[in-house]
Amino acid sequence: MREAVAAVVVRAGAERSAVHRARSAGPLRLFCPRRPGPAAWVVSGNLGGGLVDGDDLALEVTIDPGATCVVTTQASTKVYRGQTRQRTVVRVGEAAIGIVAPDPIVPFRGARFAQTTAIELAAGASLVLVDTITAGRVAHGERWSADRIDSALEIAIGGEPRLVDRVVLEGDVAARMRRFDALATCVLVGPRTTEAAAAQLARLEPPAPGAAVVVAGSRFGDGAVFRIAGERVEQVTAAVRALLGPVCDELGALPWQRRW
Repeated sequence: MREAVAAVVVRAGAERSAVHRARSAGPLRLFCPRRPGPAAWVVSGNLGGGLVDGDDLALEVTIDPGATCVVTTQASTKVYRGQTRQRTVVRVGEAAIGIVAPDPIVPFRGARFAQTTAIELAAGASLVLVDTITAGRVAHGERWSADRIDSALEIAIGGEPRLVDRVVLEGDVAARMRRFDALATCVLVGPRTTEAAAAQLARLEPPAPGAAVVVAGSRFGDGAVFRIAGERVEQVTAAVRALLGPVCDELGALPWQRRW
């Protein structure tokens, strides 16, 4: 597989940030809608409606100092049968803000999918991130039926690696995941998210036995990392929005609002 690399550069402006340069690559297409608020928006889509066997795609986003950018997707990422790979690199400059909130991954039966999300933060940069993996096409009898899902998250701050988180699902995943059909990882880190992270950690309570949604969190630098598991995708999505929505609203960019 030959990697197709799309790239974006976002710069700060007097009143709002803007996409300075955007280059699509292969089947990966980039859209840059002008939304209200201070943030630039980068929305990725795929000509095939998802990742097909042999796809090897990469997106590199550079957010210049002082800029704010939302990085999201046009819809959920469908991963079809076969071997696919995607890589996302987001570099966030000093006093800049990156909101990385793609829609959930939906792996089909027989999919072998690997993804890496690498975030490089300047010492004074801030990050809001969510990554969600679902059981797949449950209504079609394909619950956790992908051959392999390998999802890695790497975060460096000030040039120093600070977090490496990897989820690998293969074998009898349905039995190990038990009643849960979706798993999300959320990260808040940086000076613009410190208060929100502390507030959300303080609100956490031990889940009741058999709870439909389970949320756990821990400190990460001046922020926090949260893991959410839910019986239904909609429940996990709602929990993510409740967790991250207040800080995104404060930053002036809700990644789940209309994109066009």
